[in-house]
Amino acid sequence: MKKSDIISIIQDNDISEYYSLKHLGIEDYAFPDQEALKIVQICKLLLIPILGGDVYSLTDSTIEDLDDSWYYDRTQSESYYNNVQNSCNRSESYIRAYKSHSCDKPLFSFTIEDQLK
Repeated sequence: MKKSDIISIIQDNDISEYYSLKHLGIEDYAFPDQEALKIVQICKLLLIPILGGDVYSLTDSTIEDLDDSWYYDRTQSESYYNNVQNSCNRSESYIRAYKSHSCDKPLFSFTIEDQLK
């Protein structure tokens, strides 16, 4: 699955709220925390590692880059399955913990691994 195929996850699942980042010059989408957590679970079920993501803020219908992000690096000894589980768990923890930050409505985008590698 290519990064641009996040749209396939949106279309094939019950992801109802998402925002285009095109106005920021980014060909991607950002999701509120509950939708982002759904995507993490979908990636876990489909065995798609999450390489990381970026955080944006939604204020009065304006999306701004918060210059905040997370990532997960696969270790050499880590199996593909463990990589999926660990990267998804890292993403879930980050998203859940972010609720305590000062941003009222954070949005999260994802970088997912290309499964054709």
